[in-house]
Amino acid sequence: MEPDRRRWLTDALAAIIVAGALCLRVATPWEAAAPPPDLRAFALMILMGALLLVRRRYPLGVLLASVAILLSYYALGYGAVGAVWPVAPALFNAALYGEVTAASISAGAIVLGSTAWRVFFEPEGNTLAVISDVLTEVFVSITVILSGAMVLNHRRLQAEVEAREKAIAAERDAVARIRLTEQRLHIAREIHDIVAHSLAAIGVQARVAEEALDSDTTEVKRSLRNIITTTSDAISQLRETVGGLRSGPTRPPTIESLVAAIPGVEVDLEVEGEPTPADSEVESVIRAVVREALTNVVRHSGADHARVAIAYEPSSVRVVVADRGKGGHFTEGHGLAGMRERLQSVGGELVLGPNGESGFKLEATIPR
Repeated sequence: MEPDRRRWLTDALAAIIVAGALCLRVATPWEAAAPPPDLRAFALMILMGALLLVRRRYPLGVLLASVAILLSYYALGYGAVGAVWPVAPALFNAALYGEVTAASISAGAIVLGSTAWRVFFEPEGNTLAVISDVLTEVFVSITVILSGAMVLNHRRLQAEVEAREKAIAAERDAVARIRLTEQRLHIAREIHDIVAHSLAAIGVQARVAEEALDSDTTEVKRSLRNIITTTSDAISQLRETVGGLRSGPTRPPTIESLVAAIPGVEVDLEVEGEPTPADSEVESVIRAVVREALTNVVRHSGADHARVAIAYEPSSVRVVVADRGKGGHFTEGHGLAGMRERLQSVGGELVLGPNGESGFKLEATIPR
């Protein structure tokens, strides 16, 4: 059932029940001296119940109109139906929709008016009965208004909880999107590093094979085997990297395996201190730095020997990659620029420069 229709049916049912109860109250004789109820008396009670059809939109208007109808009923001289009871649904509804002050003032005015009428216009009445009736009306008024206010507070609390849950869900979705973006960026970087490193190594081996093609068949075969090995390793690494999107994180390559895969260059690896976990962001940055630096050694330096030194210090990790190649002037291309950006993203620094009289040295500092 649609919410609007359900609310309308609820209000219609409440109006019918209240109107029926008021008509039954009017039809029950309570005062022998009062004139018997006629069609007009019942019409007033039905109208008071019918006001509940618009109780959600005009809670204060329904309360004031109910009080006015009750006063009109008594002004016409009909028998007593109570002071607070007929307007109790309107009092509850007003408090339910935030009109607690107006409901309290209306109830107070009704009780005071009823008390004054009994004191000044019915002096022959039983004093204890009057006190009992007044206390009952006060109790009913307080109970009805507090009940409406409690339901209102409960709804507000429930709405606040739902809003908080939606905010938490939205924040969780935002965090998930950020993590997904970071994962994609990480994979993109890994793919770039793998492809750049592998193509550089394949290019070097292809040039060696081309130069030795007419003079040294053994060297050609060795270069071709290196190309095959490098290609196979690159495909395997790409498969593991992309496969992590489906099967979850895979075990990343070690620094030793990266160094061992460099063709045509002998690399000395020196590691000091206690390494961080292999799947940490620090180790990921270290692998990226070493891979890119050794790729540049293979592509640009012309050196046959390089040194990689990794020092794990208490607050940072220092990575040095040096060679004895051509050195001299260099241009910071996409690879070095990407490495610098990656280091800056984790608060690291990159220093580039000559290595003695010849060669090139790269030094990176990564916070732990």
